Amino acid sequence: MAKKFNRAALLALLLFLFAGAFETYACTSVIISGKLTPDGRPLMWKNRDTTKGQNMAVFINGKKYDFIGVVNPGLADPKSVYGGVNTEGLCVMNTLSFNVDVKAVRDNNSTANGELQYQLLSNCKNMAEVEAFLTELYGRLTPEDLPVPTGLDANLGVIDAEGNGAYFECHSYGFKKFDVNDPKVAPEGFLVRSNFSVSTRPAKEGKGQMRYMEVERQMRRAIADGTVNVDFILQNLARSYSNPFLGIDLKSGDFNKPKAGGWAAQEDFISNNYSVSSMVFEGIKKGEKPELTTMWTIIGYPACAVCVPLWVKGGKKGIPEMLAPDATLHSPMSRNAEILRKKVYSFNLDNSAANHNRYFNWEMLYNLQGDGIMQKVMAKEARILVPYKAAQEIWRRHNNIDVQLIYDLNKETDLKLKDFYRDVFGL
Repeated sequence: MAKKFNRAALLALLLFLFAGAFETYACTSVIISGKLTPDGRPLMWKNRDTTKGQNMAVFINGKKYDFIGVVNPGLADPKSVYGGVNTEGLCVMNTLSFNVDVKAVRDNNSTANGELQYQLLSNCKNMAEVEAFLTELYGRLTPEDLPVPTGLDANLGVIDAEGNGAYFECHSYGFKKFDVNDPKVAPEGFLVRSNFSVSTRPAKEGKGQMRYMEVERQMRRAIADGTVNVDFILQNLARSYSNPFLGIDLKSGDFNKPKAGGWAAQEDFISNNYSVSSMVFEGIKKGEKPELTTMWTIIGYPACAVCVPLWVKGGKKGIPEMLAPDATLHSPMSRNAEILRKKVYSFNLDNSAANHNRYFNWEMLYNLQGDGIMQKVMAKEARILVPYKAAQEIWRRHNNIDVQLIYDLNKETDLKLKDFYRDVFGL
């Protein structure tokens, strides 16, 4: 029987759905079945793009379940989350969809999608409960409750501790589920969503087709190579500067000196001027505790920010200071990445905002000498992740996380990252 959720909570969510503020999104994501990964653990990834500029990672005491989430800066008590994992191993994220049936004012919708994720992480244990929550949410849209549509326009992504994974394409009047473990739905073992859905109006009415194509291209290459894992996602999806439709791959060297001038134009790349964070959710295998679910987290422009893994069991103290909000309610990592991003996007030949956001110094970010900002960041990231990966393997063998080790690793990481950004970039 479908689980019944608190009526007051559902009504509060419905009321909140129309109290948001405008943001622009161009997020890209993928859900990968555990049947496809070498170790049998499902994966889910999202690059978040928004005009908010920065992000931060926070620990939230939920109504039923505590969780870690990525949120907008400047909020002491955020109620919208744009990707996160809770104590039961439920992971959620979303991409905005521009071709679903939405009757609410567009300005309200992005906050609505974030508030929904907050409620799901706070109240749901697994994918079945997410589906029940959505079913009841839409069922409450009656005159005595709220005589307006929900205003949701999202490809809601979910994986859980039971190995389940799916997208729920949500719009004003309903939703449709796409199960990544159903071979009829996902014959290749993965599902991709950018900024269009496939259950309502034609995809060409949405956005992000080239980013969608790029994820499919990269996934098929990784499947052939047997490298469908976290590292592949961090290196090739989160920091992709390719457009398969145009046949462009900036990392090929053809756009660097001496072949070219070293500048490039944003051509619907996954990593773009509005990218503010990236999350890879790594699920668990049968028999493992939900606490082992890992959220590999990049806070800031992915090319300029170092990934650090997070576990809910660590609580608030388990989030490194570099990723968490400081006294100004901003993340130091995100602030550093934003400063570097602005150096990269430094076009000044005219005063056009469109050109300023489009043209960027690719040579500064990535070059044939190997000393571009992104190359330095990724080299540092590889070293930072070594002890975390070693700890993760030990925890998996013992089926238990050593919280004190999380704290110790984070303390060392904070020192190393502060030194890195100061010594290498003068920040």
